[in-house]
Amino acid sequence: MSIIILHVINKGKRVSVKQVMTTELKVHPSFFREFATKTWVSPNEVVKELIENAFDEDATISLVTITKDGSVIIEDNAGMNQDSMEKFLLLGSPHKKHDRISPKLHRVRTGRYGTGRLSFLTSFESMKIKTKRDNFEKSIMIDGNTLDKLYNGNALLDEMHEPTLVRNGTELTLKGSKTHIDAVRLTKEIRKLAILRQPMFEVYIKEAEKFLEWDFNGAQQVVAPEIQGHRIILNLEDGRITGEIVIARRPLSIDEKGIAIMVGNHIVTRDTFGFDTKLNRVTGYARCDNLTSRFADKSAIIEDEEYAKFNHAMRTFIIETVLPSLTEYEDVLITREESKIYREIDKVLGQAIIENLETREEIEGYELIDAHDKDTKDALMHTQVEEDPNAFTRISRKENADSLVSNETPSRIDRGDSHSNSPTYITQNSHIQQPTQAVDSFPQSARIVNIQQEELPLPQPTNTTITKKIKKPILKRTFALKQVGYKVIPYEDEFDSRYSFKNENVVFVNKANSTYKAEASRGEEFLLRHIINIVAEALAETKHPEGKDALELQNRLVAEAIRIHDRALTRK
Repeated sequence: MSIIILHVINKGKRVSVKQVMTTELKVHPSFFREFATKTWVSPNEVVKELIENAFDEDATISLVTITKDGSVIIEDNAGMNQDSMEKFLLLGSPHKKHDRISPKLHRVRTGRYGTGRLSFLTSFESMKIKTKRDNFEKSIMIDGNTLDKLYNGNALLDEMHEPTLVRNGTELTLKGSKTHIDAVRLTKEIRKLAILRQPMFEVYIKEAEKFLEWDFNGAQQVVAPEIQGHRIILNLEDGRITGEIVIARRPLSIDEKGIAIMVGNHIVTRDTFGFDTKLNRVTGYARCDNLTSRFADKSAIIEDEEYAKFNHAMRTFIIETVLPSLTEYEDVLITREESKIYREIDKVLGQAIIENLETREEIEGYELIDAHDKDTKDALMHTQVEEDPNAFTRISRKENADSLVSNETPSRIDRGDSHSNSPTYITQNSHIQQPTQAVDSFPQSARIVNIQQEELPLPQPTNTTITKKIKKPILKRTFALKQVGYKVIPYEDEFDSRYSFKNENVVFVNKANSTYKAEASRGEEFLLRHIINIVAEALAETKHPEGKDALELQNRLVAEAIRIHDRALTRK
């Protein structure tokens, strides 16, 4: 802050005038460090960003090496010249936003804002940049000390004198990892990159004791997961929105669900556009270069006017095209032989459940219905009489279809009126109020007589028709396999190591798994037993989350189901 005093001569008089104070806006080093480095916070995201940079510079191959000391080296076969290096070292350079197409392979570049240059410092201590293209070569180091110099304006980087690369390309060495780098997890994250589906671009990954330049021994290619299913080409708004929607034939992981929104060749986020529950089997991508992603980390879309147009177009497309297609394409992949096996499983395992479990129907609620005399007897099987709000009657049918006998010790209600000639039997200690019609004929002080030691006559049919309001239970419906209460959906995914898994009342079975293939090759009987075991395991774990009880129940169910199946075969 400063105050300037001016002395002004006004007609021979000196006048003092105080000038308005001036101020300066400064950047604290800690603020600059936070802004420059907090773009991507995980090492996996840092590596993915650097692979995308290689793609933007027209590389066709990128090799990621994880060494024993935790260093990560990302190599490519593009390299930088003097102009490329100057743009790379200019933080916040918007050159990718203006030069959207790469010069050699004419790719749509993934980057836009130039904010990810120093994000590696969140997970690593330093990054060495070594590059060569034709006659140009450079080797420099960037670390945390660079930031302390940079917030003042510029930071002079010391060049390293090292042997040049044996090829045109760039070598980025990330050292001093702050967290453990898991190769399997990193591979899974790299598989999410949309650029893996682009032609003439391959990514490889390897682990090694020490680093050797451009050495592919032991490296494995990272391939984008292939999702089988019905594909719908997306081309809206005169080509401003393009992409592909897939109705998958296998269950989708959380990372795969939803439609990826892309700006350029970078996946910003995934969205279901308000159809969360209906798009469980829908994946794919929609690309719109007119959208603007969040400046800081490109992980969200700015919901401006352009996004509103995009969102409206996508919702209309989903309603008119995607949702109708969902009803046309089944999510099952069942052969005729497997269909026969599933029907057999439903029969034998369903019978095994009846013989091994207490069969209880789950009641979701009640509905009021009118019942007449014989209808009342049928309805009372699972009915609560709407007469005493504090008690209800459970009456079961015995061999005599015309009689109603209580499951417990019966009691007789003496109605004490002249309109009823036959007694009504209910559970002891229960009460029954008057029906909704002829209410006045039933006195409030009904006499309850305990006759536990007395043999009672069975009620005789009567010609009197009495209408009652009764509560009929609403029973929970189950999925097919109907008797078992589960639905079995096979799928094929060689990248999924699971042979089966359960999601609510659906059991997914991976036909690409080696165990499934082995059992299927031995014949129908072996495959039948294999799937019976899978479904029985799901059933047992649902009833008994504890491992010991679940395993015991599973073994009982499997043994009983196979016994029933074998007995049926001998009868044939």
